Amino acid sequence: MFRGRFDYSIDDKGRVKIPPKFKETLKSKGISTLVMTVFDECIYAYPQDVWEELEKKAVNLPLTNKAARRFKRMFFSSAQDVNLDKQGRVLIPSVLREEVSIEKDVVMLGNLDHIEIWTKEKWDKESSALRESEEELASQIEDLGIF
Repeated sequence: MFRGRFDYSIDDKGRVKIPPKFKETLKSKGISTLVMTVFDECIYAYPQDVWEELEKKAVNLPLTNKAARRFKRMFFSSAQDVNLDKQGRVLIPSVLREEVSIEKDVVMLGNLDHIEIWTKEKWDKESSALRESEEELASQIEDLGIF
């Protein structure tokens, strides 16, 4: 599982270092490939095995459901495989960087089964909005039976 927040900078070639805790998690599963896609104003990076499970679920979404079609189109069309290099970095494809306006400073978040890569500015805004609506969010999560 991925958890925690880490601040990094993208190098001139578009590469970013994967946090050591995340590398350990990937290495323990024998995974060196992440699948990146754009969602929720950031880049989601999934380990290959988790991505394959998502694909298995998504392929069974009903073709007659417009929301399902649109979600699959949006989520899977921007997906790109990336490999960790020997230094523990990944190249974020330029098309994904452009789509979420990543230029230099990023925030990497562990979100259980995937990693999120945000621009620092967008994460600061999202984090602030989350804090402002914390009570409402807590109530909604309670309804899901997590707490």
